[in-house]
This record gives sequence, structure tokens and C-alpha cells, in this order.
Amino acid sequence: MKSNNSPKSGSSFPRFGAWGKKPWVVPYSRVRGGTVPTLDISERAFIERIVARDGLKFAFKVWLAVRVALSLWGALVFWVAPEQQFQDIHRDNPTVAIPGDNIYGYAVGIWNIYDTSHYITIAEHGYGYDPGYLTAFFPGFPLLIRIASIFTLGNTLLAAIMVANVCAFVFFWYLYRLVEADYGEAVAKRAVILSAVFPTSFFLFLGYTEAPLLAFTVGALYYGRQQKWWVAGIFAGAAALIKQPGVFLIIPLGYMYWRQYVAYNKSSSFLNKLEWSWLLLCPIAAGGYTIYRYLYINTPLASPNDLGAGELIAFPSVPLLNALRAVRPDNPQLAFNLMEIGFTLLLIGLVVGTVLKIRSATYSLYSVVLAVVSLCVTLPSVTRPETDIPRRILLIFPIFIYLALITSKRRVFVYTVTFSFLLFLCLAGLEEIWIFIS
Repeated sequence: MKSNNSPKSGSSFPRFGAWGKKPWVVPYSRVRGGTVPTLDISERAFIERIVARDGLKFAFKVWLAVRVALSLWGALVFWVAPEQQFQDIHRDNPTVAIPGDNIYGYAVGIWNIYDTSHYITIAEHGYGYDPGYLTAFFPGFPLLIRIASIFTLGNTLLAAIMVANVCAFVFFWYLYRLVEADYGEAVAKRAVILSAVFPTSFFLFLGYTEAPLLAFTVGALYYGRQQKWWVAGIFAGAAALIKQPGVFLIIPLGYMYWRQYVAYNKSSSFLNKLEWSWLLLCPIAAGGYTIYRYLYINTPLASPNDLGAGELIAFPSVPLLNALRAVRPDNPQLAFNLMEIGFTLLLIGLVVGTVLKIRSATYSLYSVVLAVVSLCVTLPSVTRPETDIPRRILLIFPIFIYLALITSKRRVFVYTVTFSFLLFLCLAGLEEIWIFIS
């Protein structure tokens, strides 16, 4: 027997923060592929189980395909790269072991690059090993590595890669469920594929923070729209412990809670009205680590705009303007500077497109805030003043929804995926042999 709340063609159901006088109401004409928070709870749970099951299968297929391709490509690059290249790496970075000419070296050892070694050091020795530098890295990811190393018999590099890959899979799964709720199965699948083959998405499969941060971020937003605020708060707190951008989750989640409270909870009980307090786990986690750093590790920042690890905060667009000034023939890092400029322009274009096309206040808030933060970070360098833009753009996941929407034609989608994945392999190969990408 159907519930009185069963959806009918043309009826209205809340959507994820669309613009307009009634930002949570849009026409709803299907059961699957639409937003269902006002359905009877049993119907709603049934639909979500179907979506979760299908999303799990699809996310695993995408993760497995890209993971295998990256592993084979990495092994090939290591095999053809001159041996002198890795000897030079070891000379400049004596604490980093050269990958061995064996199965472990080809599969795991080749990915012990740049920041991965810092997270491993923290997991093994704590911040006391180099408090002046390592404290710039938040403790969430090293803590996950330390826990996972129990299952890898103490191999922290393998644990770091394992944590990142599990989180990448979880990110794809939650992204599928989040997008499917508004745009349907086809758009959700395209969004997952595009997020997996984006030119710098190889970082999701390495021992870096991007995959854990995205998994907790998208999970927090997913449970927020399900009105499961205690779960959303825990996920947001975990995201804030992974990396600095995680603390900005409080903005879209706060807006989402306010919209839900206005729409549904005017007559709710006092305890229900306090559900928002779970979101405080986000700033508490970030603030707690900052206090710990100052009081216990005793490593204060050099100046108010110091982010640690050599990064500084400036006014938005100042790093980009400095990067444009650095475009000159005598710049020894001209190619890398041009790459940073290119990704910055791409970031701006994709965020503008996301705001105009998706027309979601929640996604727009998240995208614009992270974009502005990314445009503020700089290095005290005259040759490459911008930093980490190729990685920071990954965190603005609504851009993948935007790309999925504008690639609805099969030919456009195939061309986009092919071109993106070729750049993915190119940049991954360069990063593997320590030619710094981000």
C-alpha cells in the first residue's frame, strides 16, 4: 500500500539549495534520480539503499580501472626512467629511499614522493622530528596512517597508499549518491568518472590528503542533506583534522542546516533545534590542533599570514598577479609557473561555470570559498609564487558536477575523458620522477 507521501509526477520536493524565492523546491517527476527527504521514511530508506548499492558497484569499478591503469603506468615510467634520475633524487633528499628493482619497488616504492614522506615521518616519529616544518601538516592523515600500519605490519608507506585509495573509493561512492539525488544516474556516473580522471586526480591514489579530505567532505554534505547532523558533524570534524580547507565546511553545512530548519523544523523540539551544535566539531578540531601546536609543540607561526611549510596567505589574486609577472624567458621555473597560471585560470572558469550552471547555494558557497582561499596562498618566490593550485582545484568537487552536466552528449564526454586522462598520465609520470607538479 502506498503512502500518502508517495511522489507524483509534477509534485514538488526539496532540492539541494537551488537559487530562487523557494530555494529548496523544484518539480519532481521520478522516484529515482530525485531528492526524496519528504517521502515516508520506509520509502526513502528503500530508495537510498538501491542508490547506495548501485553507487557502490559503480564507484568500485571506476576506482579499480583507474588504480590499475595508474599502477601499470607508474611501473612503466620507473622502468624507462634513467637510473641517474633516482640517484639525484636520493642525493637531494637523503631521507627518501630509492625504489628497489623488485615488485614492491614498482608497485609501492615509486610513490614515496614529496609530501608523502612528511606524513609518514609524522606517523612514525611525531611532530618532534622536525617541529618547525612538519607542524604545517594537520594530524588527521598521519593518524589514519598509523592506524592502518597495524594491518600492513608496520609498513607506513603502504598504509598511506592504502588509506588514500580506500578514501578515494569512498569519495566516488558518496559523490555518486549526492549527485544522483538531484540529477539522476547518468549525471552521477559522469561526475564520478570525471572526478577520477581529472588531470591531477592521480593525487587521490597516492599518499596525499586529497582523498581523505574529499571523502569526509562529501560524506558530511551527504549526511547533512539527510538531516543526520551528528554524522555530518563527525565527518566535518574529521575533514578539519585532515587539512586546513576542511574547516570551511562549516559555511555550506551551516547554510544547509539553516535552510532545513526554516523549511521543516519550525515546530521541532528544543533538542532537535540543537542539532547544529554537531557542526561545531569542525572549527573545534582545527582550533584544537592549532592550540596544541602553539602550547604543546611550541612552534608559533612566524607572522600572522604564515601558513607553515613556507606558504603565506595574501590578498586574493595577488599570487596570480605575481605569477603573471614571473612569466619571462630568464625564469628557471617558467614551465611550472605557466602550469600554475593555467590551473588557476581553469579553477576560476570552472567555479564560475559551477555557480551559474548548478545554481545551488550550498555548492556555490563551498566552491567560491575554497576558490578564494586557493587564490590567497602564495610562496615567497619570485619564480613560482603560486603553490599547489593543481591539487587545490581537486577539493572543489562541485566542478565535477558542472562538467558532468555540460558533457551530456556522448561524443563530448568521450573527448573530455580521453584528453583529461592523457594529461592525468603525463602529470602523474612527471610527479613520480620528482618533477614537482604540486
